[in-house]
Amino acid sequence: MNVERTGPVTHGQLSVLRSLESYGTTGQAVANLVSIWDIPAGASVAHAADAWQQLVTAHESLRTVYSTGHERPAQSVLAPRAASVPAVEVPDATHGATRDLAATWAAEPLDIRQGPPWRAFVAVHRGAPLYLVTVIHHIAADNTALHILREQFERLAMGEVLGPQEQPVDLALAQLEDGDDSRAVRHWSRHWDGFSPEDRQEGDVSVRRRATLHSVEGLRAAGHVSRRAGVSLQTVVLAVGAVALARVRRRDRITFGLMAANRLDERWSSLVSSLNQCVPLSVRVDEEAAPDDFLRTTYQTSMNAYLYGCFDVDVLKRDLNESGRRETDPTFFSSHYNFLGPGDGEPPLDSPLRTGCVWRASTQRIGPNFHLAVAVESGILIGVGASVDFLPGDLPAVLAASIEGGLVALADEPPESLRELRLAPCRDIGRSSSSRVPN
Repeated sequence: MNVERTGPVTHGQLSVLRSLESYGTTGQAVANLVSIWDIPAGASVAHAADAWQQLVTAHESLRTVYSTGHERPAQSVLAPRAASVPAVEVPDATHGATRDLAATWAAEPLDIRQGPPWRAFVAVHRGAPLYLVTVIHHIAADNTALHILREQFERLAMGEVLGPQEQPVDLALAQLEDGDDSRAVRHWSRHWDGFSPEDRQEGDVSVRRRATLHSVEGLRAAGHVSRRAGVSLQTVVLAVGAVALARVRRRDRITFGLMAANRLDERWSSLVSSLNQCVPLSVRVDEEAAPDDFLRTTYQTSMNAYLYGCFDVDVLKRDLNESGRRETDPTFFSSHYNFLGPGDGEPPLDSPLRTGCVWRASTQRIGPNFHLAVAVESGILIGVGASVDFLPGDLPAVLAASIEGGLVALADEPPESLRELRLAPCRDIGRSSSSRVPN
């Protein structure tokens, strides 16, 4: 391999690596992130392939390999070389047909020790270019980085030129000199006690699956509640999701692994890499609280968690164990919440998301037992992933629809207390009588 330079890994990269260690050799494909980008009108297959080649040249994360055999992982940036971006015929010119093919390409893990940490092809129908499809390892890009790549791809495909880009090795070196991460480690070391066994419920190897819905009315309602309560929109959805999950699980507190984006520093805000880290956020669901007071409390708690969202997970693990608290994986929490920000616009015309809940089947038996993922664009996209043991039957779809219903109820006429908040789904999702969210 022709190596340009080497360096330590960033805190975000290390967090991805440590999290994947618990997935075993058969679970590594969970890190594959799929993107389907429209090819601009007038651009050819060659234009699309060349645009991707320029992105690989510009962003070192797309040509980086990782050494994990030592105590401390390292990254090596390879010199640019010709990128393989074949044109692949799809059976019809629909987004759905391309999604099916992309899923096949994403089924096999990417080898980040040998590289490259991606696969890509141009989807064509009868020779006409439709989409650039990429499968990128999560260590090379998080959700924000994917949006950056998409915007740059569109510009490059139309003949524009990119300027210099910030690179992960430089961030890693800057983090070695920055003392703020040690402050975050001290914070979590002081506040790590108090999790219940269910917060860290490992060993659930039942099949995971996901139900997703798209709601224009839900986004309108969440925005109204956000403005009224003076909290962020992502907090509104998180709080309603916590109430719904607490009622299903019959708990008065839910701890989420909160995805911290860690892009507040302007220098690194447009970096193509994974800056995400998972931090714990415990939401106490006080059914006697006024809804807006509950929202504000959840907002303050989440902002505090985000404040300490960038740290060295190996140092935190060491500190916890040295203080007598046995910790094997500080990145693991049974329930996750991930606010993805802007989505990819309206669902395609052929997408069933336009009319109801969509299920994604999976053979995966690892990862969080519950995952609430939210994106916004023309509407709000609510995805509830869960293991069969954690949410049996059609409960993932019920929970997603109940969150939508709760948002609408809060916007229309907020009750005096959470106990009076009804989470009745606004749509028919084929519920069974045994899968109702307690109200």
